Amino acid sequence: MSAEKFTLAEDLIAPGNPESNYHLVDYETQELVSKLWSRYLAVVREGLDPSTPAPAMRWVSYSLESEVLPGQPLTRAIRMESRSRRSCTFVGALWHADTGQMIHSATLVTVFLDPVNGSVEVPENFWAAVERLEGRSIVRSESSS
Repeated sequence: MSAEKFTLAEDLIAPGNPESNYHLVDYETQELVSKLWSRYLAVVREGLDPSTPAPAMRWVSYSLESEVLPGQPLTRAIRMESRSRRSCTFVGALWHADTGQMIHSATLVTVFLDPVNGSVEVPENFWAAVERLEGRSIVRSESSS
């Protein structure tokens, strides 16, 4: 796997005791990708006026493709894949830094929630910030979601 396909990428060490005799389980690798999703949102929203609608994960799907042991060097990465009027879809990945072998791939659908109105349209200032970070325009799909 290559970090060039993603917008945010970082190296890390798999959590846990390297002396142990176990591999990370699904929720541990999911947490590593999910924390990068949170960081992406924080980077995009930095400098934006506070808004009532806030991003929230609506749906996530992931695939576990290989094992990882505590203490192994990893790379995790994320990018915005697509958008619609009321949601955006991220693609995330976690792989072995030394071999490029995929460990965990994910699709994360995000919506914006208003405390009174529920799911609302994704704010335009958020899209402008995403496109600046991504360095490209992301055309909105015709889907009503």
